[in-house]
Amino acid sequence: MRAHLRRHRRGIGGGAAGMIAAGLIGVGGGHLAGHHHLPPNAPVASSQPSAPSSGEGGGALIGHCGVERWPVKTGTDADAGQVSLSPVQTTIAQMVSLQAPANPPNSNRVVPTELTNFTIHATLTEFKLETDNDYHLVVSDGTRTMIVEIPNPGCVGSGSPFRPQISQARAKFDSHYVAGASFQSVSVAVTVTGIGFFDRLHHQTGVAPNGIELHPVLNIDFP
Repeated sequence: MRAHLRRHRRGIGGGAAGMIAAGLIGVGGGHLAGHHHLPPNAPVASSQPSAPSSGEGGGALIGHCGVERWPVKTGTDADAGQVSLSPVQTTIAQMVSLQAPANPPNSNRVVPTELTNFTIHATLTEFKLETDNDYHLVVSDGTRTMIVEIPNPGCVGSGSPFRPQISQARAKFDSHYVAGASFQSVSVAVTVTGIGFFDRLHHQTGVAPNGIELHPVLNIDFP
């Protein structure tokens, strides 16, 4: 095991990283949970977030946390309490077949996908530390790819119901790899569990055609 960790804990930078229920297939973008306006107390990313508590994965923050759809990415949105944490087994093929919404809102979720906790068995092929402190992981089924992301706990508001699991997932990744500012290539089996999320397309490495991700990742195993 130690030899395995030595072999894989590589990189630069000090940054610390079944099937879909029938009703989810073919959903035309779904609809939005809750109201479509920004709640008056909606959390926003801070350039000086609170430090992670002892024992959490993630390491020191570098630069700033994210902004775009950040409440949904980290579980500080008004709809986070509606997310079912019972994992739904799925595949990358099924996830990339979902129809994306035309313009997902910043602080509300797209139903039902963004209220669902999915588990995927795939191959991790690339990873890096993003400028918003997320770990950007690319997973593949051999034909298709999609992105799964693990936020830094220091960028997750204390009110997020997902923060403990995000912290544990980040620590698990840190026990295997060190994510740096450049992509590192690997080929290792992983089982990833996380909340469905539609990202806006902006030429991301490994992005699915519909922008679907697991974000945040709540658990990652290296079987």
